[in-house]
Formats: sequence, structure tokens, C-alpha cells
Amino acid sequence: MHRIPRVPALVLVVALGSPVGCGGRDPLAARVEAEMARRNRLTAEYRAELTEQRRAAEAGDAAAQLAVAEIYFTGKGVDVDHAEAARWFEKAADQGEAEAAYRLALLLDYGVGVPRDPAAAARAFEQAAQAGHQKAQAQLASMLDLGRGVPRDTEAAVRWYRAAAEQGDAASQSALATKYALGDGVPADGGEAARWYRSAAEQGRAMDQYNLGFSYEQGAGVAKDPFEAERWYRAAAEQGLADAQYALGALYADAEGPHHDAIEAYRWLFVAAQGGYPGALRALQQLRPQLTVRD
Repeated sequence: MHRIPRVPALVLVVALGSPVGCGGRDPLAARVEAEMARRNRLTAEYRAELTEQRRAAEAGDAAAQLAVAEIYFTGKGVDVDHAEAARWFEKAADQGEAEAAYRLALLLDYGVGVPRDPAAAARAFEQAAQAGHQKAQAQLASMLDLGRGVPRDTEAAVRWYRAAAEQGDAASQSALATKYALGDGVPADGGEAARWYRSAAEQGRAMDQYNLGFSYEQGAGVAKDPFEAERWYRAAAEQGLADAQYALGALYADAEGPHHDAIEAYRWLFVAAQGGYPGALRALQQLRPQLTVRD
């Protein structure tokens, strides 16, 4: 009669991963248990916080209402519930809480937890903007600029772009600079355009670095300065902006300019061409006679 081989009990124990003869525990199992205990502890803490904040929120405390809304929005210790978050954001907003009005506006603008309603979103953004909320000012400016949820009003858009820009919002600084450059909603003013391009450029915005470089190259609103033009073109080019790569290559390609360097020109024009910049290939062909095979 054929017998099925039997595995000694000791082998089975080892195969299951239990240390033999040392009374220890599986390290992986111990880590899993510790992590689960940590999560359970956090969940309990979050729920306790919700209970405490909700008690204050229901008593009319605006800061607590905002905190409860945030808990439901992020799902800390509870299931995510955007509708409940919106309800508490609205309660806090009704008491003048600017951050709550801003957050409610975002939910209304995107239709998260509530029906999408750009007009109501614009009103909530305006409430927060009037209270000095930087992001709400920027959002309201954009809606006024595009006529989204409100009638288009470029002059009002400029006022709100300026309010946000003066608080350091880089996107608003960029938009305000463009308004001055184009004379859209304000009289055209190259100096103001360059000033705001610089504010945004110093925060690392590539397109504004390029526009500031162009201002210096052309002398638009600032004195012509090819060295400042090179500086800002390079900053934008090194971030991968094809417009700036081409402009920097053209600056180096100018045989009469202070930066003339055919090799550097070829390098940046080649990078711009790889990025699909129109005219870069033609500029490379025109530059090739200036270069040796070794170059």
C-alpha cells in the first residue's frame, strides 16, 4: 500500500514562519499589528475631535463649523462626505468665516457635494475676497475676466487681480502684467507690465521670466539691457520653456550682439527645435555655416 510522506511537525512550524525555540513573534506580524494599533488610535482621536468640534459647531462657533467641514471633507476618522462638508462650510460662511466661504465657493464651482453653480460660486468668492482672502480674490478676478458665472468686467477683474497680486499671488501678478501690456481693462503701461512680470518671475514662473527678458531685450517699459534679457531668458529656458530657449538661442546667434556665441546659439536653438518651436529648424540651418564639424 502506497503511503503519503508525512512532514514532521517541526518543519511545518518553521514553514509557517514561527521562530523555533526562542519564544519570539513574527517581526512582520508585529509591525502589522503595531500599524493597525496606530491607525485605530488615530481614528479614535479624530472621532473624539469631531465630537468636540461638532458640539461647539452646533452651538454656533464659526471656527468649529469650519473644522467640522474640513473633517468631513478629508474623511479624518469618518467617511468622506462632501455634502456634509458643504453644509458646514456654508454655516461658517454665513457667519463671515472667509476661508469657509472660499471653500464653499470651490465646491459650488466644481459641483462637489452640491449642484454646480458658478453664479453662487462667484458670490461666495466675492464674500471671501472682500474679507481679504488672497485665493478668493484671484479666483473672482479670473471669473470676472472670463465672464464665467458673472458678466464679464475687465476693470473689476483688474481690481481683484491687483488685490491678490499685492498679497503675493504669482498668477495674479502675471495676469495683471499682461493687462498692462495689452491695455486690457487699464491703460497700456509697459513700466507697470514689467514691474509685475518681475514680481511673478522672481517667484519662478517661466513665462513671466520670458516676458521680462523680452521687455529688457526690446526696451518695453524698461531700459534696454541685453544682459538682463539673457539672465531672464536663461532662467525660463532652463525650466524647459521653448519660447525662451529660442529667444536665448537667437540672442547668442546675433553676430552684432554682446552675447554672440555660435555654439551656445546652436545648443539652445537645437533644444527649442526638439520642443517643436516654429522657426527653430530654419534658424539652425542659417547658423550651421558659422560652425565647424568639431563645433
